[in-house]
Formats: sequence, C-alpha cells, structure tokens
Amino acid sequence: MKHYRISRKKRALRKKNLNLSFLKSKSFWFFSLGVVLISGLIYFFIFSDVFKIKEIQILSSNEYLKANIGEMTNQEINKNIFLLKSKEINSKILNQFPEILELNLKRKMPDVFIIQVTEKQEVAVLCSVDHSQCFSIDQNGLTFRQVEPELIRDQLIISSAGLNQDFIIGESFLLKDKIKDFLEIKKVLRNNLKIEIKDFIIVSEKRLNIETKEGWDIYFSLEKDIKLQITKLRVLLEKEILIEKRKNLEYIDLRFERIFYK
Repeated sequence: MKHYRISRKKRALRKKNLNLSFLKSKSFWFFSLGVVLISGLIYFFIFSDVFKIKEIQILSSNEYLKANIGEMTNQEINKNIFLLKSKEINSKILNQFPEILELNLKRKMPDVFIIQVTEKQEVAVLCSVDHSQCFSIDQNGLTFRQVEPELIRDQLIISSAGLNQDFIIGESFLLKDKIKDFLEIKKVLRNNLKIEIKDFIIVSEKRLNIETKEGWDIYFSLEKDIKLQITKLRVLLEKEILIEKRKNLEYIDLRFERIFYK
C-alpha cells in the first residue's frame, strides 16, 4: 500500500514537470513572440490613427468635378487607408459622372488618398433638329455632357433630324459606329478641300446630309463605303467643279454609283 503511494506521488511530480517543460521550449517562446508581434502589427496598421485617411486629393482641372467628387468621397475621411474599397469608389464615381473617361486611385502613405481624373474628349456635338438641346459626344458616340447651344463654336455639329430618339446622358446614339466616318469627312472637307461645314444632318439611318457654309449640300449614303464616297467627292471638286463654280452649286449627291450634282 505504501509502495502504491510513492508511485502515485512520482507520477504526479512527473506530470507536473511535463506540464511546465513547454515553458523551457524555444518553439513556445518563438510562437508567443510571433503572436504578440502580429497582434501589435495588426493594431498598428488597422486600428491606430497613423493610417487613418486625413486628406483626399482630387486631381482634375474641372472645378465642378473636383468639388462634387470631393463631396462624394468625404465620407472616407478617417477610414483606414488599407481597408479602403477602391473598386467600389471607382464604380460609384464613374456611374455618377459620365464625362469621366477613367480614374486612377492611389494611396499615398500613410494617410492621403489620391483620385486622378481623366475626362472624356469631345469629338462632336449632337443636337436636336432645332438645336434647342445639344450634347457632347465622345469617340464612341456616347453622350456625356449637355452643352448650351450658344456656346458651340468650332465643334462638329450633328443634327438628328431623322432619328426618333431621346438623347440621354451616358448613352450612345443610334449611329455611334459612324462617328469616325463623320470626323474623316470633316477633316477632308476642311483641310484638303477648304470647305467649312455648317451642319451634319442625319436624315435617316441610310442618309447623311452635310450643309456647307458656302450654301450648298452634300448627300452621303450611310449604307455604303464612306471613304469611297469621300474619294469621289475629292476628285469631282478638284478636277470638275472648281472653287469659282461652287457659288452656283446646290448639291452633290454621292449616294449612287454615278455622282449627281446641280
């Protein structure tokens, strides 16, 4: 019975030694140190005031955009710079301002968030028939800003005489795939043929009329190769209808195989 008690005490002592032996283990202390270090870093980077956003910089020459984007993103002040949802902010701003082409969002450590704005470039102005409503359009045919008609100067003006369509900012108009053709026509008429344009009039999905400032019109087919029609026009004006004859010209019709003019 006495022997049993001694063995029992030895076992208890051995168990106690085993329970305390891990305190002497280097692995335990490395693990503990790692936990403390990681916890400290998490607190420092996530919960401390060091990385809370104190300033949001909007880089844009457009004061309207700077003010409105600043107001929209002001709620991000004092949020942790690492937890900022950049994709969500990017989508929100682009949806709100269709005149913006792209955004470049950057974190400037430790507490500055930078939003660099690139605006869309206006390539033409799309107007209603009476020019009471006009919108800037980009190279993809997207309307992105309403324009006061009296402020239109040297822009390419496209009138929607034959399009039964309400123009909504942020959407494309019916003939968006023709924008490059329209710009090419403008370039050739102005630079090569020295003809100033008054208006591009979309009569229908098949026909484009161009009013020149000289008082005569050009009719294009929107179903046929625009470049070929431009080439025919150049040959006609350079070899057959010279500048002095244009004052009596009424129209040039390029819609058919044969060119008609009067």
